[in-house]
Amino acid sequence: MWKRQDPGGLSGHLVEVIERSRISLEHVTNALCDSGPSAASALPDAEKALYALRQAVDDQAVAIEATRVASPAVAVRTIVAAAQVNADAECVEGLARQLAEIAGSRPARPAAPAGVRAVVCRMGRVCVDMMAAAGSAGRSPRADTEARIEAADAEVRRLRQRLYRLLLHDPAPVDVDAALDASLACRHYTRCAELAVSMARHAILGGHSGQARQ
Repeated sequence: MWKRQDPGGLSGHLVEVIERSRISLEHVTNALCDSGPSAASALPDAEKALYALRQAVDDQAVAIEATRVASPAVAVRTIVAAAQVNADAECVEGLARQLAEIAGSRPARPAAPAGVRAVVCRMGRVCVDMMAAAGSAGRSPRADTEARIEAADAEVRRLRQRLYRLLLHDPAPVDVDAALDASLACRHYTRCAELAVSMARHAILGGHSGQARQ
């Protein structure tokens, strides 16, 4: 439990919220992309991870409200960083739930072409890696963290363009349901990548604030 005069405690929980976001997105991506025995447990694992993420977000919200202080300035930066990461994590939770719905409906629908599926899954894996980098930024910020995560964000955007080319210009026909699912998953992952960039930036802010306070 955080004390009113201990905003530095938010920094550690900020990292936990990012890590819960990563775990949730990883399980949902496994459910969407895996096949065979591992796919069967992926959705239940995703639901458990999403529940844990919701708890972490709620706990962080309570901690932020309990830590209303005006000074020192470093504490304000920590609170602002924690509040933004919490808002980002709530968005990730919603997007992950929508991805889980796509994964859950997959067995009843025609499969997407292998090339389309490969691009969507690569987007998911990159987003998971970006969340991991964001969490690391909160624990031990590195000078090149922002550059690395922005490069990964650029890769996600390149993959999005590649997916659109496959869906719109490939001569092989694509089932409408499969195309819609791929397009929605692409949009969700693109947004997750944007949120990971935001999380990383604010995790660095929160991490630096905590270090300065010590």
